[in-house]
Amino acid sequence: MRTSNLFTRHPKEVKMSYLEHTKFALMLSGETLKCAVASLIHAFFPFLFVTHTSTTIRKLQDIFDKRQEESEPGASK
Repeated sequence: MRTSNLFTRHPKEVKMSYLEHTKFALMLSGETLKCAVASLIHAFFPFLFVTHTSTTIRKLQDIFDKRQEESEPGASK
């Protein structure tokens, strides 16, 4: 397998360019990192970040659902 395929195969499968995929993955990693930190703090201080993680997970799920709908056959982009 060519090296370029290693970097572009998956992004093409999800109908993204390499740069679009990179930005999307970095956004996800940032959001989930914030959730991890908030959840860790919440574990010891349950009065802090009460809904942060669940709200963020719902937001991310909405993003994934929208991307899925856009990639379905017949969907207009």
